[in-house]
Amino acid sequence: MSTARTLMAIATDIWNVLPHWARWVTGTLLVLWLGWAWLFQERYGGASVIVMSVMDRPISYASVNGNGGGNTFAFDGLDAGGKTAGPYSITGDTARIDWELDMTLAQEQAGYQFEKYSMTLPMPKREKGQDDFCILFLPDNKPLIRWATSCSIDMNAVIKKYRTRG
Repeated sequence: MSTARTLMAIATDIWNVLPHWARWVTGTLLVLWLGWAWLFQERYGGASVIVMSVMDRPISYASVNGNGGGNTFAFDGLDAGGKTAGPYSITGDTARIDWELDMTLAQEQAGYQFEKYSMTLPMPKREKGQDDFCILFLPDNKPLIRWATSCSIDMNAVIKKYRTRG
């Protein structure tokens, strides 16, 4: 007999030995616990780290609390990127953002160098269903972070201010 069949037989025997009132109590407690877990418990599971940028330099590396995110090209006036990595467990009261500025070929020829930065920000509040942790790098080399159901939709209003073409 397989392990699953053995465990099922043991569970059935225990259930059959229980008095009628104990079955009702057990069933009621199980239903209440499942309902509570479904309605009130914070969700478990990971979040995707999505990196976008409206800077004139590419981001070669970005992370939040040590969880690596994607990289992104230099802002071209229209597309802010949106590279995704994860899922990760992102928790805590603060978010430490580490990133490295890369350079385009023209910037490299002009003498630009890799630059590493780090900044600790307050962790934004996460609502149920928000599975994306968005990091948007603004032109002043400051990250804007937030939880979202879709970074490309939720950050569009911010990115729109920096669009120079179509």
